[in-house]
Parts: sequence; C-alpha cells; structure tokens
Amino acid sequence: MPTKPTHLAVPTKMFTNPSKARLATIHLYRRFLRSVPTVTRLYQMDISLATVRAKLRQEFERQRYVRSLPVISVLIAQGNMEYQETVNFWKQKAQIFKYFAQEDFPERFERKDFIGKFLDGTA
Repeated sequence: MPTKPTHLAVPTKMFTNPSKARLATIHLYRRFLRSVPTVTRLYQMDISLATVRAKLRQEFERQRYVRSLPVISVLIAQGNMEYQETVNFWKQKAQIFKYFAQEDFPERFERKDFIGKFLDGTA
C-alpha cells in the first residue's frame, strides 16, 4: 500500500504562548506513545514496548528545560517530522536503532571477530 506524503503531516506553527507550546508538546508525546506498538511491529524490533517508551520519554526529557519559544517551535516541528517519517515507514531500521545506544543493548554491539578481540585487547 503506497503512503501519501501528506499523511500524518502537521503544519508548522510558531508559538507565542508557552501554554500552547506545552499542549503541542504533550500532544506530540502522546502521538508517539500511541504509535510505539505499530513502530515496533513495522521495524521488526525485538525490544520490549516498555523499553521503547522509556527511551521515548528520555528523548523528550532531554529538552525539558528549554524555555525559548522559537526553539520550542522548532523542536516540535522536528518532532512532528520525525513522527511522520517513522510511522510512514520512511526510515531504515538502523535509523530507528540509533536511539538505542551501546549502553542499552551491549549484545548488539559486541564484535566476536578478530577486530573485536583486537579492540578489546584479547587477541
């Protein structure tokens, strides 16, 4: 089934009121949370839904203390674009897994070949 480029698109807004920016942020966060089961199924992720939701919350928490309304507007626009690209399956699996670092899943990043042993100092 082909995707429509405008499906899930949200027009970009410049916020002048902090309460409206807060509501838009909460709305975006809820959209992401609702799409977690769909995203894990689409991208065939072998990660639990709770782990994906925790990482999603962590990504939103990184920007928690941003107070500048123009910056918040840009972050919300980028978040909406990210959501659209992810749910429309316009990303590669590697682009999704970039959010899950080596600390979270060390077994994915282990190298058991000669180079991995050499870098560990065991070869």
